[in-house]
Amino acid sequence: MLFLVVLSGLGLTATLLFNRTKKSASSPKSLQFERLQNQYLTVYYLATFSDWLQGPYVYKLYSDYGYKEEDIAFLYIAGFGSSSIFGALVGHIADKYGRKKLCMSFGFIYSICCLTKITSDFYVLLLGRVLGGISTSILFSTFEAWYINEHINHHNLSPEWLHITFSKAGSFTGFLAIVAGIVSQICAETFNLGPVSPFLLAIPFLLISSYLIARTWKEHSYSSSSNHQSCVAPLYYIFVKDPILLILGLIQSLFESVMYTFIFSWTPIISDLNPPLGIVFASFMLAFMIGSKVYSMLLSDRCPPQFILVLTSSLSFFNLCIVALVINYMLYSTETSSSSKIFLIQVCYFCFILYEFSVGLYTPVISYLKSRVVPEEHRASIANWFRVPMNLFTCVSLMLNQFGEHDMSDLSLSVVVFKKFHLIYVMSSVFLLITSSASVVFYQKYTQRHCREESFNESLESPRDIELAKDKL
Repeated sequence: MLFLVVLSGLGLTATLLFNRTKKSASSPKSLQFERLQNQYLTVYYLATFSDWLQGPYVYKLYSDYGYKEEDIAFLYIAGFGSSSIFGALVGHIADKYGRKKLCMSFGFIYSICCLTKITSDFYVLLLGRVLGGISTSILFSTFEAWYINEHINHHNLSPEWLHITFSKAGSFTGFLAIVAGIVSQICAETFNLGPVSPFLLAIPFLLISSYLIARTWKEHSYSSSSNHQSCVAPLYYIFVKDPILLILGLIQSLFESVMYTFIFSWTPIISDLNPPLGIVFASFMLAFMIGSKVYSMLLSDRCPPQFILVLTSSLSFFNLCIVALVINYMLYSTETSSSSKIFLIQVCYFCFILYEFSVGLYTPVISYLKSRVVPEEHRASIANWFRVPMNLFTCVSLMLNQFGEHDMSDLSLSVVVFKKFHLIYVMSSVFLLITSSASVVFYQKYTQRHCREESFNESLESPRDIELAKDKL
């Protein structure tokens, strides 16, 4: 009943926000912008929908094949590890040889990954995880890099219009995640096609996305001599040339490390409530959608994106810190009754809802800020370098989840669960505290730079002077 009430409340809130947004939003009247946005979002929605289709049944598929928890954890680690190892190379290839070509390859590589799920052979599944890591590196870096280059450098559209595209991408992918979860369950459970069916169902969507890229996308490369440098050249920009870039990279790496760790750590915490996982997942995605819509409303009220980054980082820290404290209390308190325990777990669930709301705020704002800070000639490469620490931390979290499992046989199941995940939530809270502090520093430095650029542009006499000044800068 609790989950239905929460879901109904979130649904009503989402409806009100969507209606208000339709009335108040002033979309730019540009056929060129609308055409480019539709080209990008159509492909992006297909790609993310195919990715969401696979999520609910990855663990169950491996479990049905007879693999133990430590084997499944190793397969997960292989996916995140391959994304770290090959991510920088993927970004370098995209920046040097063309982002459109690499985005086209995404559908084919991910389709092969899905096909590996039809066999129970461990090494074939391992290969699939490696290909999946490469595919997600392309999806979450190269797609966005292609769009930003087309929007700003080729079509010369207003950078402020990027907010509209990223907000739409965030809110509608949340809706697609709900639909994908329902479709996956219908295929696997209702039609009794088994946990491999969602992976096979994803293949047509992946191939259609590659086809649409080939037919509708154009490639307008950003010409720069730095494109001929090695794949580690972007590290010079991150660590030496631009301090703001380093701060933003730290924020993204730490925030998304926690975000991906949360994916596999929320279920055990609320398991004593016997929750309907589909409804819980739907409530998370609705909160995510609301966050994306609130982002659009905050911008319309002239709230700068760098302040929204501080807001979402602080809100995330506050909620997961409460979860860590609640788990700590339940582990070490000797006076916790069963009713008190249920109440505390419900508190964790509401904190998870608010955390997903903050993720909905984060997704569009980090995309916009990267579009303004990351240099175009290394956009895909730097985006993948930002993801390296995130993947490494997720691997560490998976290993911590397994560590110490064999010396807890004398404890109850719930105590074992809380002990295994307590350290993960403490580390997540520490990471988000660092993220919040870094966001404040970024807010100050980015605001100062933005003010200097505006003053500098106003001092110039003509658009030609502005272009010459930008070249010198």
